[in-house]
Amino acid sequence: MNRYYRSLWLAFLAGAIGLPAGLCWAQTKGQTQNPPPQKKVVEQKKEDPPEDYTEEEFNAWEQASKEPDLTKRATLLLAFMDKYPKSKLQPNISASYEGLLYEVYKAGDYKKLEPLAEQWLKFNPNDLKTQAYIFDSAVKLEEHQKVVDFGEKIFAQKPSAELASNIYDSYNKLGNKAKKTEWALKLMDYPENNANFDLPMQFVAEYAANDLPKAAEYAQRALTALSRAQKPATASDADWNKAVTIVQKNCHDIIGTNFYNQSKWAQAVPEFEKAIKVERYDAGFYYIGMCQWRVEDVDNAIMSFAKAEALDGKMKAQATAHLEELYKSQHANTLVGIDKVRRKAKVELGIGTGNSDGSR
Repeated sequence: MNRYYRSLWLAFLAGAIGLPAGLCWAQTKGQTQNPPPQKKVVEQKKEDPPEDYTEEEFNAWEQASKEPDLTKRATLLLAFMDKYPKSKLQPNISASYEGLLYEVYKAGDYKKLEPLAEQWLKFNPNDLKTQAYIFDSAVKLEEHQKVVDFGEKIFAQKPSAELASNIYDSYNKLGNKAKKTEWALKLMDYPENNANFDLPMQFVAEYAANDLPKAAEYAQRALTALSRAQKPATASDADWNKAVTIVQKNCHDIIGTNFYNQSKWAQAVPEFEKAIKVERYDAGFYYIGMCQWRVEDVDNAIMSFAKAEALDGKMKAQATAHLEELYKSQHANTLVGIDKVRRKAKVELGIGTGNSDGSR
């Protein structure tokens, strides 16, 4: 989720804002897009037409555009903008400054690029290229408030998954939960994220406590994304398997619990079975037992409760109570022989048969 790369910038600069494919704006170092004007003679006969600019303006532009030091060049170009706001040389000044910004960007000097772009933005407040320079610098410098401020402006005109991802990450680091949620939802709409199960899992966790149907909806989305996901090259097999197990177990449990709360016993059971298949846990067996009891599948319910009891978790007391209640209902109100049920449950779980930790 780490991610507004230089390749995106080259595409953005070359094509996304209307430039011809394969060309970057102001690529040449210190050159302008317009040919430099020819110096004109100031002294004229009265019948000659007035000059477009003065010799003073021309000299100021020439001095600025030829200055080799980029910081000094920027200062001279900005000074020209302030001093001659209506000069006919303004297009040449703009081209020179944009070329300067590109040189600094290409050099990867984001600490220098950001203030230079911010100064230029004062003269061109709606210029998308300049906003993008500031945004890219803010991403590299981890200035998260600037990332979201400029990122949202750019996204309004040129939306993309990569851009949304950076905005989402910055709102996350800023601790703005509402905006983080807003941008997570935007990200999930992009096909590029259809294998990203982290995003829907965020909403599973958020809604699990107070809106189970909504949590189940996102749990299904997370499982769908997981089915498309591939192990990242940088992840170990152990870490990847752990992540997959957590998603599968929690999502199937949430979906199963939602069906259970809606009294949809037949639909709940396979979800809990999928959950305990990847990670055995007492609540899974307990709710399977409850569903089986509801549909009068008593023998299987007894075994499910026995397994929930054997796993010795938070549901043990309730599992024991239901196990004994059901067993008595089938055995003349006595518990004679229940030990056989308990031993069988442990054998099927692998408990006490050489796998002392209860693992499969």
